[in-house]
Amino acid sequence: KVTAGAGRAPRRVEQLPRLARLDPLLSLPDPQPVDLAELVTTAAEDAAEKIRCDVSSNARGLTLNTERPEAPLIVSGDHDLLAAALRNLVDNALRYTPENGTICIAARTEHGQPLLEVRDSGAGVPPAELPRLVERFYRGRDVTAEGSGLGLAIVRRIGELHGARLEVENRPQGGFSARLRWQA
Repeated sequence: KVTAGAGRAPRRVEQLPRLARLDPLLSLPDPQPVDLAELVTTAAEDAAEKIRCDVSSNARGLTLNTERPEAPLIVSGDHDLLAAALRNLVDNALRYTPENGTICIAARTEHGQPLLEVRDSGAGVPPAELPRLVERFYRGRDVTAEGSGLGLAIVRRIGELHGARLEVENRPQGGFSARLRWQA
């Protein structure tokens, strides 16, 4: 447990200041147009590079897919914050998707609402733990993968600042989905 905790320390040290900077904000200081489709492209390129460079991910045979509209999908916001939120979702999927699993990074409009989504073919999360996933420092009872328990809390806060809601769920066909959905 001590070794695992020490392994999580650098990521926690990186994420705590980010969360501390976001907490006092009531709104974004200077929102700009952000193309969600472009964010998906960049996140997929970064994830593919991580899979290629990380021997354990590459050896696990992960497949990476994307879904994005051909036209830009624009929301008002902070590009860097939204990229960080998507990166956290993708990192979680890379960490928890089992051998020969599939990860999909998507941007689309659903019921007139823009959304960013990362879904995987993993085992999902015990249903009782789903509501707690967005709590700071919460890690499931049986989690053995490295992490700090801050990633989804950061994604949720970034979503709030952008008028988006973080939704997490087990997929009916298996796997897990996390998405930011903008309010119409």
